[in-house]
Amino acid sequence: MARPPVMPPLETPDMQGLVARAFGQLPVARYLLCAVADPAMARRWLGAASPGVSTAAKRDERCGLIVAFTYAGLTALGLQSDALATFPRPLQEGMATAHRSRILGDVDRNDPAGWRWGGPANPQIHVLVVIYAPDAAELEREYTERRAAFEGGLVEVHPPIDGLLKGGSEHFGFADGLSQPVIKGWPRRTASVRPAAPPPPIKWEEINPGEIVLGYPDNYGKPAQGPTVAADGASRSLPAAPWATKRRHLGHNGSFLVFRQLAQDVGGFRRHLGAASQALAARGVPLSPEKVGAKMVGRWPSGASLVVYPDADPGEAGTNDFGYHEQDQLGSRCPLGAHVRRSNPRDSSTEAPDKALASTKNHRVLRRGRPYGRPLVDPPGHPGEEEGADRGLLFLCLNSDFERQFEFIQHTWLGNPFFSGLYGEVDPVVGQQSRQGGVYTVPEAPVRRRLTGIPSFVTTVGGAYFFLPGIRALEYLATMGD
Repeated sequence: MARPPVMPPLETPDMQGLVARAFGQLPVARYLLCAVADPAMARRWLGAASPGVSTAAKRDERCGLIVAFTYAGLTALGLQSDALATFPRPLQEGMATAHRSRILGDVDRNDPAGWRWGGPANPQIHVLVVIYAPDAAELEREYTERRAAFEGGLVEVHPPIDGLLKGGSEHFGFADGLSQPVIKGWPRRTASVRPAAPPPPIKWEEINPGEIVLGYPDNYGKPAQGPTVAADGASRSLPAAPWATKRRHLGHNGSFLVFRQLAQDVGGFRRHLGAASQALAARGVPLSPEKVGAKMVGRWPSGASLVVYPDADPGEAGTNDFGYHEQDQLGSRCPLGAHVRRSNPRDSSTEAPDKALASTKNHRVLRRGRPYGRPLVDPPGHPGEEEGADRGLLFLCLNSDFERQFEFIQHTWLGNPFFSGLYGEVDPVVGQQSRQGGVYTVPEAPVRRRLTGIPSFVTTVGGAYFFLPGIRALEYLATMGD
């Protein structure tokens, strides 16, 4: 038996804060999509801003800041061509290619040609700057200060997007971000702030650090390889890259960031739950709209799992310590095609649950998103509703391998019409449904029930892949050409 890899200490002071937390203590955020206007000025801004970038070693209470770059941004900043060539192909090509659109389900209404940003018809995105703050007033003050600091070096190419964490629920009304992977060897584990939930259990969620952070052993025991630069005086602060002769690891303590803006049709979702409930009642199956929604998501609005609480919402997230093999193999509690079961199948297998769980852990991502837009508070049809308002989810996640992790989840789990023995079904909540409407199976005794005519509730309106450097790598990028 192969020995488990030796885990080096995690250098949290050199990691950006997004690796450690979703900034739940800072509920308002602003996402700035920028282009490099003047490379030299942009590098000087980066050098001045780097000491203020949030790190994983310290929890920010007043404000938080993260900085990430697209491949085009690294090119515009002046990174050498030999270094650019060492970035993974998905980052080099970007999210909006024909190949990736097929993998990610970005077709028809999700086609990048119609995106607000990140698409072929939009200005190139070079730099993502995210500001987190405790309230709106502090966010405005911080935004004004940060914008003045990068003026001349960067230019915003899209209106800033504001995100807001309230109680930890997304716009459809369900607690989000509960089942997150746990990085092995992380200095401490704390409860989730928004939504309120205990630390996730290690058995189901622990992964090797290299699954998220570059430079550390991944689940295969091999170092997660990131981009490299020539070993010279300018790069001496970066560690050596053992897999590349005379190169230093620019990616060390960094990660790869996925950012997608997902618009949500909240009114359409609610109407569908009501219509589905009525249709089931007509067939002698009393299922409330709330329970239809829970069956589609796999959790109650509080975040409580259907596997643990199959009959009613207990009103709090409760335990996240459950598996599908022993507790719900046939999906009678949490349907086989439910959103949470597709996005994290855990040990779903009839014969080899341990292997299934190990396989699942090879495809996890660390989610760091939050909602945007005002909630739709009133029920559909109420005079005060603003159903047409723009709202949705700013989906952000970290991984060390775009193709094995984020893209695999999108293509092989969420968008797979044959997932777990199903036929012709995709994720009922976030999936791209056919023009005739999707189908969703709810196992019931003595016979299953099928929901039909499911519309698409989520539309991708923007997206890009980014490199999230470590702190020393930020400093290196800031001093290029000096």
